[in-house]
Amino acid sequence: MGMREGYRIEAHESESRGEGGFTIVEMVVALAILAIVMAPLARVYWSSIRTAGAASHRTDGSSIASREIESMHAVPYAQVGFYADQPGFVSTFEGLTTVSLGATSPSSGPLVPQVDTQTSGITQGGINFSVRRYVVWSDARDATSTYASAYKRLTVIVSWTDQVGAHTARQDSLLYPGGLGTYASPMGGTTTTPPTTTVLLPTAPTLNPITPLPDPAGQTQIPLSWSQPAIGAPITSYSIEYSTSSSFPAGNFSVVNGLSPSITSFTVTSLSAGDTYYFEVIAYAGSNSAVSNVQSAATLAAPAPQCKFGQLNVTGATSLSTTGTILQNNGKMSENLSLAWTTTGNCPHSYAVKAADPSNGIDPGSPFTLLPVSGNYSQTIASNGQKNWGIGLHTFTVWDVSNNSATTVVKTFKVCVHGATSC
Repeated sequence: MGMREGYRIEAHESESRGEGGFTIVEMVVALAILAIVMAPLARVYWSSIRTAGAASHRTDGSSIASREIESMHAVPYAQVGFYADQPGFVSTFEGLTTVSLGATSPSSGPLVPQVDTQTSGITQGGINFSVRRYVVWSDARDATSTYASAYKRLTVIVSWTDQVGAHTARQDSLLYPGGLGTYASPMGGTTTTPPTTTVLLPTAPTLNPITPLPDPAGQTQIPLSWSQPAIGAPITSYSIEYSTSSSFPAGNFSVVNGLSPSITSFTVTSLSAGDTYYFEVIAYAGSNSAVSNVQSAATLAAPAPQCKFGQLNVTGATSLSTTGTILQNNGKMSENLSLAWTTTGNCPHSYAVKAADPSNGIDPGSPFTLLPVSGNYSQTIASNGQKNWGIGLHTFTVWDVSNNSATTVVKTFKVCVHGATSC
């Protein structure tokens, strides 16, 4: 009986512990395990929330960019662009020229700016979005030609910052200047005509009479000036066309492109001297243009090159000696003498060579007329001519026959005694 009581006591104690629950140590261990498991799950959950939010904001940014592109499509073609004084105006974007409507924004009337360069403070979904707009010229090309400034390229860049970081969304579109007309329903119904937009064309500049520049600039340069009426569409650029023909035939005229709309004067350079040129100025307002009247002017003739003298050469015809010749026993020279002289530039006078013996007496046959051929002068002193050439150093001087005066060109040449072995 004592054994049975002991057994019952042990069973009662075991049942008491089961009904009491976990101990404090067991609870701490369980919570620690739960924290270890839940920490990475919380990070995954938070990352999912951020990613979903960022995706939603990107959808909003793309939607804003698309909406802004469509807004610019709704503006008349000639007014899609910017004035140079609009805040944030840039002259180029991604290497392409910005469509400029003029230097100064009109404060009133139909030509006030229709497109802003930038907009901030667009709030959507608790995020602040900023918009940047660009309008640049775009060329069109086919297999053989390039058509400059055929289109306007529209670009909208939307930027924002959220809990993930900084982001941008971009939309691009081409804006074509024409393509309007009637549309027939494919079911044969009525036709509809899109509403027409009044496009203001630029007025033609007035090219002023030309006042030539003085020499020497006037040989290769001609200054132009013009006036631009205040009416018409704002000028976006000027071009100058010039030719030596008043009809400006294809392939026979030159162009200066892309002049600033703020200037009304320009000097054309690198022209040929002594030619008459015809000029016209073209004003552009976007893709529309107007041509000025034609003015002409002549460049000054280039001055004739100055006359310059070369050296006189006296040479023995057979010995080829440039220093002297030997007499025969009869007093005549033993060989012909060749006279050669060159000039450059404009030398319109007649020339001869006067020869003087050692005593300054006139040599036989002197003066010897120089025969010109394109700046080269020559003459031959024949050995069988006059006798009595003096022994010693002779002086040959080029003489300006037209002015009857000596030039500075002098050459000396020896005549040696008969029988000499060298001279």
